[in-house]
Amino acid sequence: MAEKEDIVLERSEDDLNNKERLDESLGEFKGQEGQAPDDEEFVSLSEGSNEDDVGFSFTRESAPEEFSSFEKTGSQELIPWYKDRKFMSLVGVSLVIICILVFTLTYLIFSEGNIKADIIASKPVEKSEIVPDESYKYKDMAKVDAMIQKANALYLKGEIQQSLKLYKQIAIYNESLSNYNLGVSQMNEGKLQEAFESFKKAIASGENQTVSAINAAVCALKLNDEEKFKYYIDLAQVYLPKEGKSKLYNYYLALIDYYKGYYPEALQMFQQVNIDPYNDISKYLSAKIYAKMDFDAKAVQQLNSQGNFEPSLSLGLLYARMGEYDKAKSSLNTAMKIDRDFNQSLAALSLVDIKTGDYQDMLMRLQNAYKKEEDQYKILDRYKIKVRLNNDLFNIAIAQSHFSKDLLKNLKNQFDLLFYYAPYQVFDSKQASLYIEKANVTNFVDDSADSGEYLTTSNVLSSTNVKIANIINHALNQQLRLANEEFQQLLKNYPEHSILQYNLALSYAQMQDYEQAYKYFFSSYHLNPKNYLAGVFALFCAKLNDLDTTKLYNEIVENMSADTNFKANMQKSMLFLVKNDYVSMLPYLDEKTSDTPLSLMLKAIIAKNNNLSNRMDVEMAKLRSQLPEDIIANILYFNSLNSNFNIKEYAQNAQIHFKNLKLDYRSVFGGPNIAREFYVDLMHVSGLLNLERNKFKELMNTSKFESESIIQTLAYLDIFAKQFEESYALYNILIDDYKIKDTRTLFLAAVAAIGANNPNSAIALLQLSKLTDKNNKESKAALGLLYQEVQNYEAAINQYKTLPNDFKSKFFTFDIKN
Repeated sequence: MAEKEDIVLERSEDDLNNKERLDESLGEFKGQEGQAPDDEEFVSLSEGSNEDDVGFSFTRESAPEEFSSFEKTGSQELIPWYKDRKFMSLVGVSLVIICILVFTLTYLIFSEGNIKADIIASKPVEKSEIVPDESYKYKDMAKVDAMIQKANALYLKGEIQQSLKLYKQIAIYNESLSNYNLGVSQMNEGKLQEAFESFKKAIASGENQTVSAINAAVCALKLNDEEKFKYYIDLAQVYLPKEGKSKLYNYYLALIDYYKGYYPEALQMFQQVNIDPYNDISKYLSAKIYAKMDFDAKAVQQLNSQGNFEPSLSLGLLYARMGEYDKAKSSLNTAMKIDRDFNQSLAALSLVDIKTGDYQDMLMRLQNAYKKEEDQYKILDRYKIKVRLNNDLFNIAIAQSHFSKDLLKNLKNQFDLLFYYAPYQVFDSKQASLYIEKANVTNFVDDSADSGEYLTTSNVLSSTNVKIANIINHALNQQLRLANEEFQQLLKNYPEHSILQYNLALSYAQMQDYEQAYKYFFSSYHLNPKNYLAGVFALFCAKLNDLDTTKLYNEIVENMSADTNFKANMQKSMLFLVKNDYVSMLPYLDEKTSDTPLSLMLKAIIAKNNNLSNRMDVEMAKLRSQLPEDIIANILYFNSLNSNFNIKEYAQNAQIHFKNLKLDYRSVFGGPNIAREFYVDLMHVSGLLNLERNKFKELMNTSKFESESIIQTLAYLDIFAKQFEESYALYNILIDDYKIKDTRTLFLAAVAAIGANNPNSAIALLQLSKLTDKNNKESKAALGLLYQEVQNYEAAINQYKTLPNDFKSKFFTFDIKN
């Protein structure tokens, strides 16, 4: 009998390699910077074409192996197969081997799959009855890979609808081939529960067990199932040794460490990944870890060095956290163009606008995005805030970094300095000087134009002049609040008195109550249209209160033009200041004028606004020469000498300059508010604040000043020394016992209340402050923030509506609640 020959059709090595085409890629990792990576963020791993990796495998349909029996040429008789002992022995052995293989395979599958019976699928995967779109050759593995990569790329770029269409098409095909890849598609579609079940089935069938376990853990995390998350991330670690020969072993290990919260270890592994596209993924996840660890600059570097992910939203959030608000706005504006990121970008950009004081920009953007106010509130509600005091107020290093040596940098400071050096008005300066205990009194009092028109009898004129002089004596000797009260009382007797109206207005202006100051300057000017200083100061206050100055400005200009005896060139130059017409102010620098403190201050401001720094320094030196003990004059003079030094040298020179300098500290106690502010700011950045505070406490025990003035100063100093409880208690004494309820005192009491963690008291104080002066921007900004903190968004927006762009609170800011 001729011996039979088995003919076996063997697969080539290339066919086997095609059978084992494997790949895993990161689909998405989303979430805001600063959150832990496990805060509702997920990684999806999909198939690719990396030969050595564990992943989805596609087995081609191949021809079955055929065993052919045929006759050999010859005459030997053929034996039936069932009588051929040798053949039957081979059949028996084959059946035994097949049984053993089936038993072994079944045992391995169930022993490895049933690690935890309650979460492993027991049924085989059912094939989809949906027929895939015939226009795609899904049986061509290369095309499947390309489709998945394209879907991932579209999703990462924010083109969600297009990516979901591709995911759905891929899912139809994957359902008939791979639970693992079906889970990937379901995950990217947001079908987390379905994806979770698919990954369970993949694990049970031995398919991509490590990455399937990782993705199952991430799905559980997104579904807020902490127990299953922990189980599957641990399971992934159990399966990880199987990936020892995979090129992505470090990547898998990094993901596991990442989700377990082992951030330094994960970073180390991510840095060793150098396989496309996983190197970009690793950089992106490294950025997440750096952000979590507050290494924001490193996070930005990682985001900018990868190219697979659209980083605009993440960069915007990081830049905002770093305080680089211009870069943050640029990135967030880009992110708003992506549908997926629109709302989160809008919410973040709104907070950046509030940080930078661009309230009107913020409101307009919200209104353009959502017409209904309820929808605008939802945007603000995406980030909860916690109001706090600015760190600049306490931390010397931060204060130094933000301190501007340009003391004339803004219009408010310029107006305040002109108010500080402005003269009070009297009928007869010679007579008034007899009642004022101050050197160089003529620099701070001025005969009012046409004063005789208001009081006809000389006796009344003289006695009223004496009363005014006595009140001015209080103001010039740093009892400004007392002077203000007495001017109010005297005005009741002479309500049509231009000089009294002007003096009362000036005391309000020096106390920075610009609303009341405007009211009385305006009345003073209309009672005496030749009192141009009253008119100009009314314009200053109107500008600070954001009032329309057009009508009053034109009225003053017309009166000046009609005045045949006009000699008020200084006031005319101040009109140009209101209009920011600095060039038109230049002629005043060349005029021969008496060097009064007000005139010198105005010339310094003109020089500053026209970039004539040398001329500004000359005027500062003259001012200090005239007023050697005046605190403001000395600060301005010191600043002119040291403005070119860096802040460290500036601070050191301040310590030396002011150490033994003889100054009139009374202006800090009870004079115009700007004296206290300038002095405290300078002492703070120079590191002398606590020393000065102790000095004032000692002075309080021996001083003849009114205790109210000392309490005011110490309460203010306590804020900067972080003695909030003491400051809050002192302000309560001022308000309750001394009945001091001006807008500035109420506002500073609210500052102390926030520092002392009394937000409800702060809200009440700020409301009172705003009622006293409805144009107090600091109070309105603080109220807006506090209302937003308690999620009263309607009230918050109402406050923001009254604030201009470019207003930034000196005292208040906020943090994002975690």
